[in-house]
Amino acid sequence: MFTARMVSGASLLLFCLTMFGPLAPLQAMQMKGDAPERYVVKRGDTLWDIASVYLEEAWQWPQIWALNTDIANPHLIYPGDEIFLVMIDGQPRLRLQRGERVDPGVVKRVPSIRRTNAGVAIPALGLDQIEAWLAKVKIVNAADFDRLPYILAGIDGKTLLKTGDQFYVKGALAAGMSSFKIYQPGQRYVDPITGALIGLEAQEVGQARLLSEQAGLAILKITNVTEEVTPGDRLMIAEGLDLDATLFPQPPKSAVSGQIIGLRSDGTIAAAHSVVTIDLGLTDGLAVGDLLAVARPGDVVKDPVTGKAVTLPDQTVGQLLVYQTLDQMAYALVLKATAAVKIGFLAQSP
Repeated sequence: MFTARMVSGASLLLFCLTMFGPLAPLQAMQMKGDAPERYVVKRGDTLWDIASVYLEEAWQWPQIWALNTDIANPHLIYPGDEIFLVMIDGQPRLRLQRGERVDPGVVKRVPSIRRTNAGVAIPALGLDQIEAWLAKVKIVNAADFDRLPYILAGIDGKTLLKTGDQFYVKGALAAGMSSFKIYQPGQRYVDPITGALIGLEAQEVGQARLLSEQAGLAILKITNVTEEVTPGDRLMIAEGLDLDATLFPQPPKSAVSGQIIGLRSDGTIAAAHSVVTIDLGLTDGLAVGDLLAVARPGDVVKDPVTGKAVTLPDQTVGQLLVYQTLDQMAYALVLKATAAVKIGFLAQSP
C-alpha cells in the first residue's frame, strides 16, 4: 500500500524537464518498492531528493514525469504542490496538482487551512557545498595561472600582508575592473598515466581594491584576508560563482571512463557531499551537469584451482555530479556513496 511521505534538501533552480519531452520511454528504470502514491512538496525540498523517493536511480526522473498540459509551467514544482503516482498506458508516471501559494507579504488566517509561502520553485539539487567550495578554490590551467599579474612587494617593504596594507602589482590587470581576488597556487594535478601536468588548484587567500596605477605598476589595498598574503601571490577578477542555474544530473552524451585523482583538503577518503577531482574534462566530452558512477576497482585474486591471477569486477559505490571543468580535469560532487571513496577509484558513465 502506498503512503504519503515528505523529504528535504536545499539551493539552485529547478531543471526544465520539458526539454526531455513528456512520457519518455522507460528504459531500465526501477521504482522503489515503498514509493508513495501521494507526495506533498514543502519548502527546502529538492527535485533530486523527490526523485530519490520514487526511483532507485534519481537521474531517470524525466522518464517518470508526466507533464500536465492543463497547468501553467508544469515543469516548475513549488512547495505546497502535490505529486501523485498514477498509471498511464500501463507505466508508472508522476502527475502534479498545484497547491495554494500566497504572496509572502500577505498574511491570511483561514480556519483548518495551512498555507505555505512558495513563491519560488524548488531547486534541482542542494549545492551549498559546491557554492562554499567554489567561493574559495578553483581549478585553472597552470600556464594561465603563471601569466596572471602578481604582488611585487608591499608599499613599505612588508612581505607578510594583512587587511588594510597596500602593495604593488606587476602585470596587466583586467581593464575597467577595481576589485580583485588574491590567489596562491595549491595542489598540482598530473595525469595518472602520462604524468603530464593537467591542472592547478588556486586557493583564494584575500581580496583587494585598485587604488591607482603609476610607472607601470598598480597599487592595490587589501580589503580582506583569510590567510597570509605574500609577494608572488596572483590576482584574478572577483567573479561570482559560475554555477548553471538549470543544473540537473544526466549521464554524459558519450561513454567516458577516468579516475579520481584528488580529494577536497588533504583527506584520504571522501563521502557523500564531498568534492573530488577527476582526470576527465572537456576534451573527453565531459560537461557541467554530467552524472558519473564511482566504482571501486576490482581486486586481483589468485584462482584457488588454476593458480592464475583473476581480476574481479569493479564495484559501483556511488555517484558524482560534474560542476566545473577544464580541458583534462574536473571538479565533481559526491551525490551519494555506499562506501568510502578514495583516490584511484573509477569515474565513469553510469
